[in-house]
Amino acid sequence: MKKTITFIVLLLLVTNLFSQPILMSDSLLTGRSFNLFSLNNVNISNITITGENVIWDLSSTTATLAGTAEFLDMADTPYESEYPEANFAMKFTQTGGATNYSLFSLTSSLFVEVAQEVGTPNATSFINYRTTMVFPFTYNMSYSDIYQKENQEEKNVTNTYDGYGSLITNDSTFDNVVRTYKNDNGNTYVDWWRTSPLVPIFEASGDGFILWELTSVTTGEREMQSNLFFQMYPNPATNRLNIINKELISKIEIINMAGQLQFTTTQSSIDVAMLSTGAYFVKAFSEKGTYSQIFIKK
Repeated sequence: MKKTITFIVLLLLVTNLFSQPILMSDSLLTGRSFNLFSLNNVNISNITITGENVIWDLSSTTATLAGTAEFLDMADTPYESEYPEANFAMKFTQTGGATNYSLFSLTSSLFVEVAQEVGTPNATSFINYRTTMVFPFTYNMSYSDIYQKENQEEKNVTNTYDGYGSLITNDSTFDNVVRTYKNDNGNTYVDWWRTSPLVPIFEASGDGFILWELTSVTTGEREMQSNLFFQMYPNPATNRLNIINKELISKIEIINMAGQLQFTTTQSSIDVAMLSTGAYFVKAFSEKGTYSQIFIKK
């Protein structure tokens, strides 16, 4: 991964940000388990739709179990000492027993791939990490990155958040779903993500269509649902932003869209008059975890 990642903001309508789901690093947690299903009879014309408030319908598909996946701490893998730069692992087990790991480094602003197919003869490390996601990732944002695998030439990956809405499967409907479109050196991958928790739901590529079914979450997880954590009013706000919370909040951070901390407070009525007009993250901290929402400063 190049030290400087090129961000291309295709369109950013600040006044619409409040209703648009945002991908945040503190929602991407270990302790998740999934069943992976290969889908047939996918309506291609439907899943190519981009934009706002889209409904992607997979209810007519048929599914075959292809394997399982787990999000793990590196300490729960055999490779912690071999890859000290990684702090997040995805373990994939195919139906029939073959297992491999993809290893990542997760920070507040980046999720980058350190190695792939670890545990197989095809294990490959990145000498220049590949960016999987940036945070915060907002609607119509795009980034490009140059990466390099060992013994290979440099390649380019571009990823765009190009849609959000609802995704319907055979047995569930997911709201606040984000669609991302990735071009990795000429190969295209489209992914749909839940935002809280941040987990994949569906992926489409030249290799086929895979549905991710979340099956279990480790007890004691540090995520919280927004309707149980805090509410804000008025939004947009001009002078003061008020916080209503059911859990004890130890502190609140106000962060701009570039990820820069503006100030920290412990007050439930926040003076925002000095902030410039625009969108900001409100990040609240409690004993149970953290959660971020967006408010608009008029």
